[in-house]
Amino acid sequence: MNKGWILGLILLGASMAPVTAQQPVDVAVVINGQTLDSENPPRMVDGRILIPLRAVFNALGATVKYENKIIEGRRGDKSVILSPGQPTAKINGKDVELDVPPMLIDKVTYVPLRFVASALGDDVKYDAAAKTIIVSPSEPIAESTVPLDRVDVLKIALKRLVVGNQGAILKVWTPTMDEVAYYRGLDDRATAPYSEIDQDSMLGTLGFKNTVEATAIEVMDAYTKLPKREAVAYLGFLHSIPDQSPLDPPDHVDEAMKKFLISTLKEDKDVVIRRQACLALAVSDKIDQEILDAVMEFYAGSENLWETFPVQMFFQFQAKSIRTMPNLAQVRERVAAVNSLYTPAALRFLDGEKE
Repeated sequence: MNKGWILGLILLGASMAPVTAQQPVDVAVVINGQTLDSENPPRMVDGRILIPLRAVFNALGATVKYENKIIEGRRGDKSVILSPGQPTAKINGKDVELDVPPMLIDKVTYVPLRFVASALGDDVKYDAAAKTIIVSPSEPIAESTVPLDRVDVLKIALKRLVVGNQGAILKVWTPTMDEVAYYRGLDDRATAPYSEIDQDSMLGTLGFKNTVEATAIEVMDAYTKLPKREAVAYLGFLHSIPDQSPLDPPDHVDEAMKKFLISTLKEDKDVVIRRQACLALAVSDKIDQEILDAVMEFYAGSENLWETFPVQMFFQFQAKSIRTMPNLAQVRERVAAVNSLYTPAALRFLDGEKE
């Protein structure tokens, strides 16, 4: 019998005799079009593929916490809770039996790939010819309803933006891309918040001053066809416009942009885009509990300092508003519980101290 076909049956859940426990397996794992790159290889345990804990949750775009032998992964409205060696897990609070539990192999915690991906709503298939496990969304991404000629206009406009790692949008090129039409400053977090002059001048330079509502909706709708980092930065820029400004989009558009940025922060597979979404929320003019919870989940779920750098900017820029919230003490406790280089600075901002 063809070995690839056998492995395919195993991965898709067919009943077979147990395979030697914990053996490395020569198979590629592709999650949402990206080959999983991990220094620790996939393992075959009793006919199931296990993948290193953080590698699989990060690739799936989920936040993950691993404390007191409890693994908790979240993506959007879905959650999965597992424990090493325990045969029962929880999906959205409901108990589910596991074929193979998470386990420690060579000092690395592994989790069952198919179970975790399925729990978060993805499909898992096996390509025997390519010896590849393919994980993809169970529902296809909706097609944009924005006309192609309008998509081209948005692409050209967004490519004129220069986005920094700290300073949000730093400058805007002229349409010919040969000189700077508007300059905000160097890539520094002190320059990240947008002023009224920035908002008015940048929209005017882009030619979107009279179409703020329409372009916001179009950028969200056509997002998959646009330069994503610039699109997220632009939506963050629009979300920074204060309510009293004549440029501020209607409330329902502001709410849609907030939901979009939160969803991107939680679910995008690209660390650069997730980071940009956090920076976009950091410079927002509209802070609420939903945004705060999303940023805290992001902060607690990532150990990547480059990825979470905008979190300290979030607390620097939003601390004044957060201090007016009735649950300030609980917020401070949540921040203090995160083992990160940025936690002391975040706490100082919450306490009203200056750097």
